[in-house]
Amino acid sequence: MPERVRKLLGMAAFCLLTLGSAHAAEGPFHKGDRVAFVGSSSTHIGVWPKTVEFLLRTRHPELDLTFARFSTGGGTFGTGLEHFDEWLSDLKPNVVIYNYGANDAGAGREGLPRFLDEMTQAVQRAEALGARVVLVTPQAADARKAGASNAAKRALYAETMLSFGRAQGWTVIDVHHPIDTLQRANESLDPAFSILKDTIHLTDPAYVAWGFYAYDGLNLPFVRSDAVLKGDGTVLAHENCTIEDINASDGRLTFTRADSVLPILPPVDLPPRLSVPLEAHSLYLLTVTDLPAGDYEILCEDKPIGVIDSKTLADGINLNSLLLDQGHLAPWQIEATDFWDGNDLDQIGKTKWRFEVRKQ
Repeated sequence: MPERVRKLLGMAAFCLLTLGSAHAAEGPFHKGDRVAFVGSSSTHIGVWPKTVEFLLRTRHPELDLTFARFSTGGGTFGTGLEHFDEWLSDLKPNVVIYNYGANDAGAGREGLPRFLDEMTQAVQRAEALGARVVLVTPQAADARKAGASNAAKRALYAETMLSFGRAQGWTVIDVHHPIDTLQRANESLDPAFSILKDTIHLTDPAYVAWGFYAYDGLNLPFVRSDAVLKGDGTVLAHENCTIEDINASDGRLTFTRADSVLPILPPVDLPPRLSVPLEAHSLYLLTVTDLPAGDYEILCEDKPIGVIDSKTLADGINLNSLLLDQGHLAPWQIEATDFWDGNDLDQIGKTKWRFEVRKQ
């Protein structure tokens, strides 16, 4: 990839971090909240909600959130209103995240009054239950697959949701424009690239991107787990983790790291990393200073993360970035898969890994 293009894509991903929400907030969640995703087929497919769940659970385990997903496998805001009582009255969610608009958009400009009316009713019904409401815009399209007219209609409905929601003071998360940027930036590099697997639904990696954009738009504090050590085993600093059982000898440093948060990547096919804030929201950091010059291999539970030189390691690295750079399967892949599937969630915030840094 040309360096100029790489830099432009990196800048685009950084800028997307500021685009997420049309209504600034500290984040809609309180400890113990019940969160309901309500939407059409993209919500039913479930990859983007599962991505948001994974990020919230691993980055913010102290919130102790529970999640439920409701969909007919299609539909509009009108569908959500039709099923509202059977879906939400007993659950009484604290947060309702609506994602409709892609199917509503089929009605074109003439359907906008109905769209706004049903969206308003949906927000009011959720608020009447005592829920805080988040709206997520409909996705963008690859016009080559969806057709230019359909792509333009979805853009119209996304813009309408953003402008109308802003005027009402609602929390509206914009995934439409970041997904559109994802398509355009990567299509320019590879004409075969597409966010779509049919005329409306995204590929799984593009849905993961959607989840990261939605999480970014929630305006939660950035979370990091950071360990800083010297080559002799001295712990210089730590954030959201503790370091114990340290041994340093003969160019080899071993230690056990216990993480109170776990900012690891989802264990699924990921979207292009320069177009999505994968690593910006996955700060699993390690710094080791005062090592003799040379290259060092980093392992976790005897599984390779990557090889890095002593100077770079002294500056600090993101272990997720090193894994992506060097193509290794994450040593915590089994645990990450469990968390993705909603299993062993009580282990988040309690994980302990044995790390090794050894001279090559």
